[in-house]
Amino acid sequence: MPVAETSLRSRAWVLGLVVMANWSGLRPLSKAHAHALVFLANSLAPIYEDTGLEARVIKHEHGPFYPDAQWDLDRLVGQGLLNVSGVKLSETGGRWWMEGSYEASASGKAAFNECRNLPLLSRSFRFLLELTNAFASLQQDARSRAALVDVIYATPNRANRTALVFEETEHNYSSLTAVAFDDLAGPDVVLTPKERLQLYFGYLEESTKGAGEVVA
Repeated sequence: MPVAETSLRSRAWVLGLVVMANWSGLRPLSKAHAHALVFLANSLAPIYEDTGLEARVIKHEHGPFYPDAQWDLDRLVGQGLLNVSGVKLSETGGRWWMEGSYEASASGKAAFNECRNLPLLSRSFRFLLELTNAFASLQQDARSRAALVDVIYATPNRANRTALVFEETEHNYSSLTAVAFDDLAGPDVVLTPKERLQLYFGYLEESTKGAGEVVA
């Protein structure tokens, strides 16, 4: 895919995730939750026979963070398509960290409605909508921990600030786990992508009950 098209698709995905998260009641959407959604979209896209934006993530103690996605968020704010609120700076582990929350503006919603009928989003619309609905349905504490207990993110013996790469199918443990629920459903049942997604989010919610506290 050409670089320019990849950049536009990335921005359309990020805008779409914010708009659909807002639809689902996450209004505004925190920065931490935005990056968690980008990560989960990247790792779970194969369930819907789709392709994510990036097949890797740098592991951080506070959860996923994608510099390119943050650039898209900042650019969308600069273009007036997103509104940002609650901006504050804090220092974590000797590094400065910006917090903020995002909500689509009227022009952002209009731009999204245009994008959803174009190749930039038309193929991925159903997936991103069902993903944001599943994420929003989690209890508040579980949403803050969901990405941390994801099967890829929780890979044993991987230190913070190292890359977790899931480009190859056999390394995308998140999608493999979601598809493995077919075995539990029985030999005569084929789960739909939505059912696999919902079961995987149920697994994440159960897994968060033993996770440590995270501020998001």
